[in-house]
Order: sequence, then C-alpha cells, then structure tokens
Amino acid sequence: MAKYIIRRLLHIIPVLFIVSIVVFMMLHFIPGDPVVNILGLGASKAAVEATRTQLGLDKPLYVQYFIFLKNALRGDFGISIRTKTPVIDSIIERYPYTLMLALGGTLLATLVGMVIGIVSAVNQNKFWDNLLMVLSLISVSTPSFFLALVIILVFSLYLGWFPSMGVYTPKHYVLPILALGTQSVGLIARMTRSAMLDVLHQDYIRTSRSKGVSEHVIIYSHALKNALIPVLTIIGLRFGGLLAGSALIESVFSIPGIGRLMIDGVLMRDYPVVQATVLLISTTFVVINLIVDILYKMVDPRIKYQ
Repeated sequence: MAKYIIRRLLHIIPVLFIVSIVVFMMLHFIPGDPVVNILGLGASKAAVEATRTQLGLDKPLYVQYFIFLKNALRGDFGISIRTKTPVIDSIIERYPYTLMLALGGTLLATLVGMVIGIVSAVNQNKFWDNLLMVLSLISVSTPSFFLALVIILVFSLYLGWFPSMGVYTPKHYVLPILALGTQSVGLIARMTRSAMLDVLHQDYIRTSRSKGVSEHVIIYSHALKNALIPVLTIIGLRFGGLLAGSALIESVFSIPGIGRLMIDGVLMRDYPVVQATVLLISTTFVVINLIVDILYKMVDPRIKYQ
C-alpha cells in the first residue's frame, strides 16, 4: 500500500499543474481589469500603467504564470491586489473556518443520511421507505442558500436558539453546518439505500437468515459493511463539494471563510487570491480522494492496490 500511496501523491503534481494553468488562463481572459478596480474609473492612464507595472501585469502571460508557479512552489502565493497583504496570511486565517464547516456538514450528512438509507432499505416499498425517500428528494432539491435563509428565520429570529452571524462560539457553527449538510443528507441516504438493497438481495444474506442469524447482525455486520464502498465514494465527493460550495453559506452567515475570500477575489480580479484558493481547494479534494481509496482497503480487505 505504501507504494500505492506514494504513486497517488505523485499524481497530485500534474493535477495541480493543470488546475493552475486553467485557473490562470480563465482569470486573465475574464473581462475586467484589476488595476481599474483598485484605482477607479477616473484614474489617469499614467497611473494605471504605473500600477500595472508595479504588479507585474505588464509582462506576457506566460512570464506571469511561471513567476506565479516558481513562487507557489516555495509557498509564496504573492500579495493580494485588493488588500496589499500576503495571500498566504489570509488563507491561514480563513481556511480553518471553511474546513470546519465542510467537516461538520459531511459528518452530519453521513450520520443522518446513512441512518435514513438503512431504514429505507430494510423497509423497502413500505410507508417509511416512501416517506424517507420523498424527504431525501426534497433535501437534494432544496438550494443550500434558500435553506440557510429559512433556518435563520426559524431557529434564530423566531425561536432565538442559535446566533445567525459570525463564528464566535460553537453555537455559531450549528446553523451553517445544518444548512450546508442538509442537501448532502439526501444524496448519501439514496446511495446507502441503493447499496444496501443490492447487498440484501445477495445469496449469502438469505443463507444467513435461513441459519437463524439475527436481523440486527445481518444488517449491520454483513450488509452494511459490504455496502460501504459506494457510500464512501459519495461521502468523499460530497466533502469536496461542500468545501468548494461553502461560499454561499459563508456569505449568508457572514463567516470569514475561504469561500468568501475567493468570491471577493473573483469580483475584484484579485489574481493571486483566486489562484491560491482554487489550488488549496483542489489539493484538499485530491487528498480526500486518496484517503477514501485507503479506507476502501480497510472496509474490504479483498481490494488489491495495483
């Protein structure tokens, strides 16, 4: 397995290289001028050119890219065009908030979604199965930002149970995590149900029942363990999706996370900020996929890494 992990880690390098090229080119082809955003529309042409030269934006694109790449390999992502502060400092300050939201949302979605999926599979085509699948469909179909507004209205304004802005105490994380993770509950529930049904119809499950093995042991020791592979896959993908998609939740709840930093960077054409945040999210996503692959082996020892 060690060779497999090393090989997968080496694969991260070309992936991030391609991501950096795509993001760099997209940013520079998007209409808008960061210098004009900084100085304003009334700035003189001389001031614009002087600022462009100061920021290194007067150089050819390929030169700008290789300068960025060389500095990024040393952990230097440049200075924010908007705030004039090192980008790495903003990332270190903000990334923990986004990571906490993504982890909390994934944990919530995994626990609730798997329970719903198991109950639905065990009660296939019965009342509870139909009800839970309808609720999971509603969960998947509800936009997270709309759900966030409803949650704030109910649990913060009407009931007053939780604060609705900032992340000053653990209670401040409850509503954002609930809003972020609810949509993934439906996805994980439906995947768990599908995987469980495939396993519950296998011959060895029927054999276990004929031998008098308790239903609890069959479901949780035999069926669930063998149904975890596709569920782990969707959990890993959802974590990456929550990490990248937390920007709207951070905006609604006024959380100073990496998502808001990236959105502000896109609006202001702050190239160093956007490039650094996208690379960070991409790296986290690839590492999570590697962890999921390693968990496959723990769940099913029959899996061989080639």
